[in-house]
Amino acid sequence: MSRFSTTGLLTTALLPLAMGAQAEDDATRIAALEQRIAALEAGNADPLTFGAGSGTTLEFYGYVKLDAIFDYGYELGDSTFALAGIGASSATGDFFNATVRQTRLGLRTTTQTPLGDLGTQVEIDFYGADQIEPRLRHATATLGGLRVGQYWTQFMPLSSYPATLDFQGVAAIPFARQEQVAYTHDVTDAVSATASIEESNGNSDNAVLIGALAYDTDALLLRASALYGNVNDAAGGQQDVYGVNLSASADLWQGARADAAYTYGDGIASYMVYGGDDLGAANDPIALQAAYVGVSQSIGDKWTVRGIYGWRDNDAGVGPDSTETLTTTHVNVQYQLVENVTLGAEYFRGTRDTFAGGSFDVDRIQTALQIDF
Repeated sequence: MSRFSTTGLLTTALLPLAMGAQAEDDATRIAALEQRIAALEAGNADPLTFGAGSGTTLEFYGYVKLDAIFDYGYELGDSTFALAGIGASSATGDFFNATVRQTRLGLRTTTQTPLGDLGTQVEIDFYGADQIEPRLRHATATLGGLRVGQYWTQFMPLSSYPATLDFQGVAAIPFARQEQVAYTHDVTDAVSATASIEESNGNSDNAVLIGALAYDTDALLLRASALYGNVNDAAGGQQDVYGVNLSASADLWQGARADAAYTYGDGIASYMVYGGDDLGAANDPIALQAAYVGVSQSIGDKWTVRGIYGWRDNDAGVGPDSTETLTTTHVNVQYQLVENVTLGAEYFRGTRDTFAGGSFDVDRIQTALQIDF
């Protein structure tokens, strides 16, 4: 056999081995690249970490929301808050408004400490004094059961708050964000107690004291809160005010949940949705009572429908045109287009009755597009 023939035979014999080695090298490189890509994707999914050795993570969250609003009877604007002010002199007709003021931006941080996780939150929306002006919602820090800063008042039944497309929400619910020092103690896995000292939401030079007790399981929430403080009167003195709120949320059947609450108090209109006067013409605290009930039903993974009714009654006012009774009805439907995009439509009817015997009704149809991030 010639030298060239021997070389050809060796090449033919070794070629499969070389190709196999090359294929093995390619497979190794591909596997390494896949591992690097997976590591990068996992890193992108984690919260941003900053501060050398601090163990602090940062989360940016929020949503963009566009509302298209049609009012029939009276113009309420970009929320239904104006319901409390419509009257005989208000312009009537059909009105259209669009707004992005509910758009929300927020930051949360978590820092590991020897005492546990230290959390902070800063959140804004655009319901400032002027059109589309930033407004601070929350600025708070938490450590264990302690919370300091501006947050929802502890008098508010936040976990039983029914969802509406309208920013203002249902009549009859306490609603305020206040500067506070609050502490929550978990008595058992289901029972917790909260005490807070808060800036008054009324005209007062003194702090407000609030206590709450909650029983919370997956299927049932029961909560009671009480408020005590005072407000300044026109004579230069102070009047004691107080309030009690009882709230509940419960699973009814598959996909259905009910929320309800009852509030009673003297001089606490400033803590309620739609506001009002805490004191009457004679500087006496105005007694009020209010209640709401709402039911929601999920239909599959995409649809949710809700119906909510709220009622509030004031015992007195500062004059005959003051509000005696407010009622609101919300019926809405929401559809989750994709994971972070929701479409919604809502019908609203509001009624305001005065002590002079006036009654004023307004209807609203609102549509919304919300994109969460």
